[in-house]
Amino acid sequence: MIWLNRSVPVQKKIALGGMLAAFIVISLAAAYVIPVNRLFFLASSSLFVSIMIVKVDLAYAVLLYATTSLLSFFLIPVRNIALAYIVFFGLYGIIKFLCEQISNPVACWAFKFTSFNVSLLILYLLVTLVLGETIPSKLPLPFLWLGAQPVFLIYDIAYSMFINFYHRRLEKILR
Repeated sequence: MIWLNRSVPVQKKIALGGMLAAFIVISLAAAYVIPVNRLFFLASSSLFVSIMIVKVDLAYAVLLYATTSLLSFFLIPVRNIALAYIVFFGLYGIIKFLCEQISNPVACWAFKFTSFNVSLLILYLLVTLVLGETIPSKLPLPFLWLGAQPVFLIYDIAYSMFINFYHRRLEKILR
């Protein structure tokens, strides 16, 4: 695991972080402007943190997450989108990287699902208690929670596919 990679110049790390932060904020703004594809844009905003982990290191990915969390909180008018990014989508690339360092696949998946469910709980409590909003749904919350589990599994597999695609194709182009 690379926590701090000293082989990449600091100027390159900062420049890449700025570009990725811009892409993340654009994705979050698109989630606000185009509400039909809100979940797609939130999911795509989380992919940029993994690029920072792959190209640079984990420390700068954490810095990118912290920066974009603050930017999303102040720039995105809808707090639900900013909170979803801060609590889950922005953090998930880092969590996924740390979980995949575990050699036992059962423990890896257990940590991933635990982090997802804790994030869901925190997000639910923030939205209902802090923002005072309700979850508009015709289904009871336990059914929504059960339905979110396979959606998360598909999201994680798609995330892994993106990282593999980045390694195979995009990394060669973006050097």
